[in-house]
Amino acid sequence: MNNNQIPDPAWDYYIIWHSCQHIKAKIDEALKIMNDSEYANKEIDKELYDLLDPVSDNLIEVIQKLKHDDH
Repeated sequence: MNNNQIPDPAWDYYIIWHSCQHIKAKIDEALKIMNDSEYANKEIDKELYDLLDPVSDNLIEVIQKLKHDDH
């Protein structure tokens, strides 16, 4: 990776790094929603679910890729 924190597309971990950055951004967004909410409610729960459910699948895919990746 270069010093600008922007990975070289030729880097072996480029796709996994990019996927993790996307997952992290969604988690950060969910944490902000929780931080900004004084009380839990069904609407916020649904918003959080809708935000996090798809990225949970992405995280599982990343983990599985690492488990089965041959270098």
